[in-house]
Amino acid sequence: MWRRQTVEASPDALVPPAKLAVLHKAVLDACDARDGVKDGILEDPAPCDFDPRKLACKSDDEAQCLTEAQVRTVQAFYAPLVNPRTQAQIFRGLERGGELIWSDRAANGGMVAQSAYGGGAWLGAAVFQDPNWNYKNFDFDSGMERADALDEGLMTLSTNLQEFFARGGKLLHYHRWSDPGISPRSSIDYYRSVLNAVGRANDVRNSYSLFMVPGMGHCFGGDGATAFDPVSAMERWVEEGRAPDRMIASRWTDGKVDRTRPLCPYPQVAEYKRKGTTDNEESFVCRAR
Repeated sequence: MWRRQTVEASPDALVPPAKLAVLHKAVLDACDARDGVKDGILEDPAPCDFDPRKLACKSDDEAQCLTEAQVRTVQAFYAPLVNPRTQAQIFRGLERGGELIWSDRAANGGMVAQSAYGGGAWLGAAVFQDPNWNYKNFDFDSGMERADALDEGLMTLSTNLQEFFARGGKLLHYHRWSDPGISPRSSIDYYRSVLNAVGRANDVRNSYSLFMVPGMGHCFGGDGATAFDPVSAMERWVEEGRAPDRMIASRWTDGKVDRTRPLCPYPQVAEYKRKGTTDNEESFVCRAR
């Protein structure tokens, strides 16, 4: 809803797919090589601080630049959503490196707000129970407070997993770095919160692993190696006691695998060994940065 409101606030705020491609290239030019491999994928987008204002048009609207309104749209997508009164963070923003997957969202206001679900069916019908509710008028201060009060536990962010861990439960959690719908860092925030809540990092890591998937969109798609098998990894963990220290992901092009990469348990990332092809997972080691 925030993205939809942002785009609809100005008639020239829409960012067409061609300009998202320009933005994406500028992000890669600035940050791709930082992980040691220039391959069109940000292994860890978090350190990338590319400023979209660098693409601002000097005069007229041109194909290779962003208008002032378009710059503001991109900044809004990158930035966290905050309470307009208190400035407290409500939710994280999107990551640099996933701009090509934004097309429907930046150009049309956001799939989150286009669909009946994201456009207000849940808030309007299930939470506020108001058939006349309209996302355009939603207030991210009083509206959020009211939504939280009426939610009745449908959405939980509980970090108290001690009972689950104590009875041998295993949680394998993955998130996509280029996810254009749900902020990737929201999963990192949750993982860190569980570590803080339980207070024993080793115990948590023996029961809960988070994997961040470079270049992957929302559930599928993207430029990275995004095909992997978390179910087999979970089976080995539960049945054989082998916690997943890496999962092998593949990228398919024209029906063939043209790249494999290891997915590493957070906070580790795949680091190139400086030898061998960068399209083979054996050329990489999982290492904390």
